[in-house]
Amino acid sequence: MVNTYLLKKNIVILDENDYRKKVKGLKMYFKKSYKHLTFEIMPSLTEYGKKDGIYSIDIPIDELFIKCYGKLQLYFSVKNDLVIIEDITPCDILLQCHKGILPIYHGIPYYQERDLFKLKLLEKNNEGKI
Repeated sequence: MVNTYLLKKNIVILDENDYRKKVKGLKMYFKKSYKHLTFEIMPSLTEYGKKDGIYSIDIPIDELFIKCYGKLQLYFSVKNDLVIIEDITPCDILLQCHKGILPIYHGIPYYQERDLFKLKLLEKNNEGKI
């Protein structure tokens, strides 16, 4: 099923169910990133005159999150002024954020003990204790 509201704005989502889950997880745990995606990135995608190709946009997020999980990015392609939203990465943590309430360490959700260890290690590294 195609979202007709977005189609009128020349935007198509490749896997809409997966995209909605990731955006819901983003909205639940990362409000600023969600607002940036919704109110700044999405309106800019509706502008006409884009060159055909494959693009990615970085969505601003906490530095500790970037070091643990990687950059938060929106991948999309443009073909004949039609924007095709392909994915939001990192997929694993965003899908886990959608599934249920995750434990949080200093504002960053985690779902595995390995991730908690990585967050603690990165925090100590930033403080200069390692």
